Amino acid sequence: MGKRKRLMAEEIKNKKSQTYFAKLNKCPMSARKMRPIANLVRGKSIEDALVILKTTPKKGARFLYKLLLHNIDNYKQKSKSGLRIEEAQLYIKTLMVNQGPALKRYRPAARGSAHPIRKESCHIYMELASRVEEMSANINNSEVESFNNTEV
Repeated sequence: MGKRKRLMAEEIKNKKSQTYFAKLNKCPMSARKMRPIANLVRGKSIEDALVILKTTPKKGARFLYKLLLHNIDNYKQKSKSGLRIEEAQLYIKTLMVNQGPALKRYRPAARGSAHPIRKESCHIYMELASRVEEMSANINNSEVESFNNTEV
């Protein structure tokens, strides 16, 4: 592997280690039924999202609730800032629900025919971010830009 590829791979690895994400593949529920539940919590703080998902009487809310708990555990393991969860002000930055594979079955019907049954599934990707870390990064970027824009 060349130097450029190695550097690019290291950069991607560093970015991945700084993001807090969790995935649920082949969730046994259709993406069409899961998306309205995902829309309820997208962009919310994790405290609000946990309350919303706990009180929502839908089957998909249980899957998202467990995925959010796993994502919080990922934050605890990966976090280098040393901030507690309450201090970090975590929120759901990205929440994507994509279509997964469908199990195809056939049900016997009248006169020797068969009716198809499709058991849909979906893939869920959830990414958390910290408002505190983003604000500090924005402040640092604005300081650099203001320093670069000053004329000598």
